[in-house]
Amino acid sequence: MTATRLITASTLVLALTACSGGNDPATGTDEAAAADTVIDTVEASAGDMTDDSSAGETGTDDADADEEAVGLPGMDIYLAGLSWVDGVPSIGTPRNVTNQPGYDNQPAFVPGSHDFYYSAESEAGTTDVYRYNSVDGTRVQVTNTPEDGEYSPRLLSDGASIAFLHQDAAGTQLITRTDLDGGNREVMIDLHPVGYFAFSPDERQAAMFVLTEPFSLQVADLDAGTVETVYENIDRALYATPDGTGAIFTTPREDGGFQAMHYGFIDGETAYLFDLPGLSQDYALASAPDGLAGAFASDDGMLVWRDANSADWTPVGDLSAFGLTGITRMAVSDDASVIAIVAAE
Repeated sequence: MTATRLITASTLVLALTACSGGNDPATGTDEAAAADTVIDTVEASAGDMTDDSSAGETGTDDADADEEAVGLPGMDIYLAGLSWVDGVPSIGTPRNVTNQPGYDNQPAFVPGSHDFYYSAESEAGTTDVYRYNSVDGTRVQVTNTPEDGEYSPRLLSDGASIAFLHQDAAGTQLITRTDLDGGNREVMIDLHPVGYFAFSPDERQAAMFVLTEPFSLQVADLDAGTVETVYENIDRALYATPDGTGAIFTTPREDGGFQAMHYGFIDGETAYLFDLPGLSQDYALASAPDGLAGAFASDDGMLVWRDANSADWTPVGDLSAFGLTGITRMAVSDDASVIAIVAAE
């Protein structure tokens, strides 16, 4: 099932599609191309969607199933304050809040907080789930699986459990949940191999990036026990909308860049939203303090913002001036006052 329309029930889609500006080719270069050797390994594998440091210029996904052969890239997570004047954001000085050798990636803010969950490399060379405490700057290890890897963690709506991707030593990748202390682990959806996922508000539906050939968007109905392919040839950036009624995913453009698409959990429809700048494939959805929906992205080292009233990306701040390179993942707190940025060490 693949349907396309220009207007959906989601407030975010109504806003962003209204000024999408069509599919005009964009120029510029994203700087997230730090490890092309990892990409070469990924394209021949069906492993975990973890190394985000190298896919920006090529448009390929950079899942790293063969960690022993290529290793995890050195990435850190930076936090920066966001200020807003008349709906226009500005960024403060980013702080490296993980600041340790190795892989720190995939931040997801806790609702109502500036704490976030993320995936980090452990002493064993695999990854575990951690939670960053924004009050005292400490981190707490949530999972401890020296033989396995865990990625893409986020708090579930019950506030008492988290979901993440668990990759075992054999390479099987499943959406898994645990309590906040890492206990009572269970598989949520028995589908492999899943690279990324986004839940509906009640978490009874899940939009999933599945490592088929080509990569596909598949939607699971947990009550019915069904899985349906709704779009093919997608890329790795997959997030729930701020209101939770849909999921935003990306597909490649003919010019080598990417465009954002919307899938509605309620109506099952897909719709084109907007083009990402340059060759960037990463973005962060946000709602400005005035309630206006929009998205952040990085274009050749420049943080840019696009709101629902504009077809253009507005420069926010030169991240390279702060020494940030290899920028990939981003996330914004729900009060739009803090942005997390993943950059190369």
